Amino acid sequence: MKALIVEPSRMIRNVFVSLFSKNNISAIAVETATEALVSLEAEHVDFLCFSMQLKDMTGIDFFVQAKERGLIGKHPSVMLTSSNESVTAKAVSLGVTECFSKNEPSRFEAYVNHWAISSSERLNGEVLLVEDSKSQAAYLEKLLVALGLNATRVATGEECLDVIAKRKYDLVLVDYMLEGTMTGLGVIRGIRLLEGRTGKLPILAISSFDDVPRRIEMLRSGANDFVLKPVVPEEFQVRVSNLIQLRQALDYLEEQHSILYEMAMHDRLTSVFNRHYVNERAQILIRESKESGRPLTCVVMDIDYFKRVNDSYGHSMGDSVLVAVATVLSEHVGKNGIVARMGGEEFMVVLPGIDEFTGSGMAEKTREIIEDLEPCGLRVTASFGVAQLRPDETYENLFGRADSAMYEAKRAGRNQVVSAE
Repeated sequence: MKALIVEPSRMIRNVFVSLFSKNNISAIAVETATEALVSLEAEHVDFLCFSMQLKDMTGIDFFVQAKERGLIGKHPSVMLTSSNESVTAKAVSLGVTECFSKNEPSRFEAYVNHWAISSSERLNGEVLLVEDSKSQAAYLEKLLVALGLNATRVATGEECLDVIAKRKYDLVLVDYMLEGTMTGLGVIRGIRLLEGRTGKLPILAISSFDDVPRRIEMLRSGANDFVLKPVVPEEFQVRVSNLIQLRQALDYLEEQHSILYEMAMHDRLTSVFNRHYVNERAQILIRESKESGRPLTCVVMDIDYFKRVNDSYGHSMGDSVLVAVATVLSEHVGKNGIVARMGGEEFMVVLPGIDEFTGSGMAEKTREIIEDLEPCGLRVTASFGVAQLRPDETYENLFGRADSAMYEAKRAGRNQVVSAE
């Protein structure tokens, strides 16, 4: 990338050259507007920076001349003023991109830094291009590849809705006019009816019709942005880049939220679920059990004489015992059940689709494994209470009966399984 600096002060020119160089941008620095016009005639620049006060004319006059000669392209044109000049409104009305005061160099530096990063940054992502014109699609694909993006092209709305569910995309580009029976408007509505991440994909609508009602309807139907054909390459790429970065930022936030949720729902020591998760999840499983008529069984387990372990061997040893027992429960129950630490040395297992007889058998097998485990060389046993969900029962009632059965096992001598009445 290349920048042109038009500034009468040699010191300021050197400072600006250094600023652009720091951002890996080569800079040409000239003293007068005449030199700048010659330079613009000779070669393309990506950034134009000029002072309001030049030796041979004002910065505004220079900009007007450059514009009349067709030398102002799609690059930013930034004018620098002194503090007593109030020409910003006039400059902007003529087409100057932005104005900065020389007395606030940090603002100009921040602008250049941001522009350099956004202009050179390559993206990663998958784009679904819904375009029936092969030549137009090839042109748009070229612009997307230049940004570092991969593009998949389909010609019809029907194809779009078919492939979009099979692969993860970051953006959908859709033309208004398409082959087949669906317009781009129908495609947009169809995508927005999909569930999950796919239904929330950013959509950039494209049309050769400069029709305000049609454009408004596309946006109202769910398009995030709109670009008119023939597309201006730089504008198209900036709009695509903004939407891709927005989608990926949202993906990151959703991922972090998911991680935090998982952390909040798991016991930190044993890595099994905690009381909060099982209280939430059990309500859903109970409702599903009642609707389907399938059984559901709850098992409450408490490690026997656990306080003695902590008192005799320390809490570190007690933690090791808890982790070992939780591991046995998780491995024996498998993916179909839910294992949760309710607090202290008490655990609960929820077994959807399992009746009380089968649940008691599983509890007995687990009891035997724990008895033979001897974690850290200690003999450890546990007491179990088992209860099957009744038709009119709530979660609280179910847990209460299993918990009472567990205490009955304690009273009966511990290290045994008791079924609730």
